[in-house]
Amino acid sequence: MKNNKLIFIILCTLLFTVGCSSVDNNDVSTPEADTNNEISLSSEQQKAVNNSIDFIKNSEFDAKDRIDTSIITINNADEKTWEILYLENSKADKNSVDSTDWIITIGDRSGHDFTRIVCDSDTFEVIGHIPIE
Repeated sequence: MKNNKLIFIILCTLLFTVGCSSVDNNDVSTPEADTNNEISLSSEQQKAVNNSIDFIKNSEFDAKDRIDTSIITINNADEKTWEILYLENSKADKNSVDSTDWIITIGDRSGHDFTRIVCDSDTFEVIGHIPIE
C-alpha cells in the first residue's frame, strides 16, 4: 500500500512538473532561432532579411564583419520606434515607421556583434537602423 502511494505521488509530481515546464508556441509572436539556428520565415520576411544583410555589408558599422547573419529575430515595430531610428539621408519622423513594419535583429545579442534593422513590411526595403546602446 505504501509503495502504491509513493508511486502515485511520484507520478503526480512528474506530470505536474512536465505540464508546468512546457512552452506554448502560441506565445512566440515572432520567428526566432532554435538550437539549430533554423527559423521559419515567410518569403516577404526573407526578402527583408536579405535586404538587411546587404545593408549591413554596405554599411560603415565597425562590427559588420563579426555579425553572425544566421542569428535572426523579427519583431514588429511600435509607435515609438521612429524616435530611436537612424536613417541614412534624413531624420526619422512619426510617419517613417508603422506597427506593421519589422525590426530585424541580426547577430548575437550577448555582445556588440549584432545590429537592428527596421524594414518596411510592404516593400521589404530597409528604412534605417537602431543604434546599439
